[in-house]
Amino acid sequence: MGSLFGSKPSESHVIWRSGRNSDGKKKFDFEYLELWAAHFGVDFEQWTRVDHDRGDEPREQFACVFRWSKSGGQELSVGDEEWTMGSQRKPRTFIEIDEEGMVRLRGWTTETTLDVAELQLQKTVLKLKTADGTVKKLDVRKLSKQPETTSS
Repeated sequence: MGSLFGSKPSESHVIWRSGRNSDGKKKFDFEYLELWAAHFGVDFEQWTRVDHDRGDEPREQFACVFRWSKSGGQELSVGDEEWTMGSQRKPRTFIEIDEEGMVRLRGWTTETTLDVAELQLQKTVLKLKTADGTVKKLDVRKLSKQPETTSS
């Protein structure tokens, strides 16, 4: 009886703490996150950027993008002419996890940053346990489909 150091608590874990107490170092299985995203047809992206809500240094980011925005860029008009500069598709709804285990979750109407102690993937549900012990469950199908009632 006994487990290997750093072994996953379950196959469905992406983030967990290893060690006997909550001060254990966070561990990640981003390969599993990428496989999960591919299985459910979600875009998996990886980039390095500074997110000032989570830190001042550039961090590796792992993101599952559930929906992309259709437009972007800057609308400009000079006289009678109008055009869009720098338009590119941008993530609209997503979960982005940095190498420190900080999560940015953006839905249709809200965006939040969480210090996640545990993240499990259960079919299409993200189960997050924050550092303060709060448990949140989110069905990503809600992030993939635009809500029926949107006000412009």
